[in-house]
Amino acid sequence: MYKVALCEDEQIYANAQEKICREILEKLNIEHSISVFETSADFWASFSKGARYDFMLLDIVMDGTDGMELARKIRGHDSDAAIVFITANPEFALQGYDVNALHYLMKPLRRDMLEKLIASDYERRFQCNYFVFKSGTQNLRIPVRDIICFETVDRRILITLKDGTADYSGKLSEIAEGLPGETFMRCHIGYIVNLKNIETLTRTEAIAVNGKIIPVSRSYSPAIQKAFLKQMWD
Repeated sequence: MYKVALCEDEQIYANAQEKICREILEKLNIEHSISVFETSADFWASFSKGARYDFMLLDIVMDGTDGMELARKIRGHDSDAAIVFITANPEFALQGYDVNALHYLMKPLRRDMLEKLIASDYERRFQCNYFVFKSGTQNLRIPVRDIICFETVDRRILITLKDGTADYSGKLSEIAEGLPGETFMRCHIGYIVNLKNIETLTRTEAIAVNGKIIPVSRSYSPAIQKAFLKQMWD
């Protein structure tokens, strides 16, 4: 389910945005939900109770907490969600870099531009590559984006995921051949790590988004440091 949130305090724009989003999502055959909020306070009440959204359209100018400040609060809890600002004033656009905004759109919305943004973000989130393997009698398929690392444990491979683990019989060398090299790297003789899910990297360890600490050996450290920095700037 692709979850979209609209935060717009002018009813005429909110109705138009919801209609355009729904038509785009239906055209792209994306299973979705759309939540509309009239104020940033309404949005935050939902978000602070655990509601999460994949794609958020935030009006920059609103009464109370404006869209930019709301985005800063969101980023304190969610670094991955796509944030698109809507504005009638292009001068606000540069501020979007502070919160890693996906884009900004001028009012009234251009349907073609919004469709491109939604299609691209949906593909990034849900049409990703999968790691397919056999575990016991089951054939399992795991989205690559959910993998934290692979590690050797008692002659088996343990796969640490964002929200759990899986294991199977195999070799790290065989796994490495089937994974995207710009994302997955050997960081230790017994570990392959997904750089996209690493928050902090030192010469001796990597800390993943789920808090897992992964060792980094001296021989692999220079290459993985270089790749990690490159990823940050790409």
